[in-house]
Amino acid sequence: MLDPQHPAPAVLASHLTIRRGDTLILDDLSCTIPRGSCTVILGPNGCGKTTLTRAMIGQTFLTEGTVVVLDHTLGQTDIRALRRRIGVVNPTTDSANAHQSGAVVDAELTALEAVLTGFFGTVGLYDVPTDEQRLRATELLARVGLQHRAGLRFTLLSTGEQRRCLIARALVHEPELLILDEPTAGLDVAAREQVLAVVHELLRRPNPPTVLFITHHVEEIPAQTAQVLLMKQGRILAAGRPQEVVTPESLSHVFGCKVYVRRLHKRYWLEVLPEAWLGLLPPTTP
Repeated sequence: MLDPQHPAPAVLASHLTIRRGDTLILDDLSCTIPRGSCTVILGPNGCGKTTLTRAMIGQTFLTEGTVVVLDHTLGQTDIRALRRRIGVVNPTTDSANAHQSGAVVDAELTALEAVLTGFFGTVGLYDVPTDEQRLRATELLARVGLQHRAGLRFTLLSTGEQRRCLIARALVHEPELLILDEPTAGLDVAAREQVLAVVHELLRRPNPPTVLFITHHVEEIPAQTAQVLLMKQGRILAAGRPQEVVTPESLSHVFGCKVYVRRLHKRYWLEVLPEAWLGLLPPTTP
C-alpha cells in the first residue's frame, strides 16, 4: 500500500543498457523521477536523452535493466493503458514519425481538432468528440494562449504555436506524467519564452503532473525544478537540486567546453568564454 507522505517515484529506472549493434546508447543507467515535481534531463546532443524517455514509455527495447513507470513494470503491464496516463510532446511533426506518441497530428486539422485527437490517441480526428471534450480542448487552447487560433489549420500555425498546441493535446487526459522532449527546439526567442511560460504556469497550478523536461539549454530550466539529471554518453553523471548540479565545473565536463554559469531572476544563464574556442577546433596547419 502506498504511503501518501512518501509516494513511489513516477519513474524508477535501474541499470538500463541499450545497444544497437555495436553502438552503446545507454550504459548501465539508473535514475529516479519523483512524483509531482519537475525533473530536467540536461545534456549534449546524442547523449541518450531521447532514448531514455522512449525507454520510459515502452517505445524502445531494453538490452538490460528494468523501468517502473507509475507503479507498473514495463514488460509486465498493459502498455497501451499505461500510455493513456502519460503525455508526450517532442519537436517532431513529420508523419514519418507517427509511431512517436504525442508527436504527430494531421496538419490539415484545425488547432482545436488537433487538440481533440489527444482524447483518442490518433493522428486524425476519426471519432466524434463530445461537447465535454470540445469544452476541455477549448479551455486548454486558452491556457496555452491559442484561443484565437482555434479555427486555424495546424499547418498554418507558427512552429511555436504548433508546439503549444501539442502541449494542450498532451494535457487533455490530465496525464500523471508529462514528458517534454526538447519542446523549444528550433524556436526563436519569443516563441521559446511562450513555451516556457506555458510550462511555468502548468507547474504553478495545484496538483501539477510530474514533468520531465529534456533540454540542452540551462536557460530553459523551469524555476520550479526539483531535480536536474546531467547526462553524457549514455550515463547519468550527476543528479540533485539545480543549485547543486548546475555549476561551471559540472557543465564544462558534460558539454566538453569551458563554460561559466550564473543565476539571475530565478533562471540559469550559460556563457562560453572566447578563450574556450581555442580548444573546440582542431589545430590548423600553416
